[in-house]
Amino acid sequence: MTVDSVLISRGPGETRVALLSDGRLKELLVYREGAPGVAGNIYLGRVEAVNKGIEAAFVDIGLGRSGFLALPEARPASAEGGPGDHIADYVNEGDAVLVQVLRDPAGDKGAKLTTQVNLAGVNLVFRPGHPGVSISRRIEDEGERGRLTAVVEALAPEGDGFIVRTAASGAAEDALETEARALARRWKDIRLRRANAKAPSALSEEPGPALRALRDHGPGIERIVADDSEALNEVREYCAAELPALAAAVEAHQGKQALFEAFGVEEQIDDALSPAVALPGGGSLIISQTPALCAIDVNTGGADGGSKEQTALSVDLEATAEAARQIRLRNISGLIVVDFVPVRGPGHKAEVLAALRAAVAADSLSPHVVGYTAMGLVEMTRRRHGPSLREILCLPFGDRAGPSKSPLTVALAALRGVLGEGQGTSVPLTLRASPAVIGALRGPAKAALKEAERRLGLAITAVADQTFAAERWEIVPAKDA
Repeated sequence: MTVDSVLISRGPGETRVALLSDGRLKELLVYREGAPGVAGNIYLGRVEAVNKGIEAAFVDIGLGRSGFLALPEARPASAEGGPGDHIADYVNEGDAVLVQVLRDPAGDKGAKLTTQVNLAGVNLVFRPGHPGVSISRRIEDEGERGRLTAVVEALAPEGDGFIVRTAASGAAEDALETEARALARRWKDIRLRRANAKAPSALSEEPGPALRALRDHGPGIERIVADDSEALNEVREYCAAELPALAAAVEAHQGKQALFEAFGVEEQIDDALSPAVALPGGGSLIISQTPALCAIDVNTGGADGGSKEQTALSVDLEATAEAARQIRLRNISGLIVVDFVPVRGPGHKAEVLAALRAAVAADSLSPHVVGYTAMGLVEMTRRRHGPSLREILCLPFGDRAGPSKSPLTVALAALRGVLGEGQGTSVPLTLRASPAVIGALRGPAKAALKEAERRLGLAITAVADQTFAAERWEIVPAKDA
């Protein structure tokens, strides 16, 4: 499923980017003020401690919590390391070290760091200190692989290398050359900033979620819609500089209905938080996320494919495609266990595994399908890249039957509603909600409430009502409150 539409909605306290394929939500990126993602950022850090027992260093990069630098990530690409080398061979306490964030801080864990920098562009990823050229495995045509290898090898500075991304398939040589030079200049600028910086300090930051989405999915995008003038200008400037072919696809959202409502995205987000997922043929998935693993149960439901065995196989094959979509949409990571409907026909298990591997092949986080266990379950793993959709939008895992939206999520949704309903009015407004939601508006969403007031030019009074359910809110003129 190629991303063909990108919707950018910037509300008070939150930017959301929806990636669609034929109208279906493929991925949702959520950026909340006060909790910015730092993955991909490059810092000059200071080594605070070296732990020889776990062969890792703790590095201050200025985020308030030390980042974690493991031995394999501290080892330079040029080092002939392996069994017998130690973290202290590469970094020591007090050293200033240039690092890139591989993974955002999560819970009580600091950011995961590496000294092996990657700089991503639309077609290429520049790898300083890693000579050679690697071609995306999704470019299957051998002739095109050979062409890209020859072109990009000629562009690589001595001692450095590139990864050729899937988007580069068919790219013109001059476009690849322009991008390669730009990435090399960016690396030179980072090194110059390092020479004048004092640790800890930021040397380079990744673009926001909207621009990252365009960079990573650009070639197939046909429509880019934004509901905020600042976001619209950012996208237009980025496309003019990096993706000129997409410049004509950028448009401002029109109409009174909110952007995500107009495209049916809000409903799809709610569906992505539900444990139950219907399959086209009458079967279903039940997705259960826990801190330890994610279990996906496949049910035949009302499906009827003829014989019992054929029904089971038909439902399982449908489930492979939908499970892959849901895993990516919900950003589920770690251990995933799928309980398919049992099949016993010759080659049927192999057919299910092949379909599942094909379905997850387009996922940039490269899920690994291990196979059937002795208990008849299919095990797979997926690399963590940021929190799951549930972790962002819902309360922490607990004893509830299903996920419930957090007070902060409800508060930000209420503020979007205030902006929609308050347009054109000159009367101050009252926002009524549960005590937990009002607590969020007076706490982590306080700045978002002020932003909503600024946009409307009106005062908004937040009032707690004990009778309101957790996700209920309403807006009334202050005189009627």
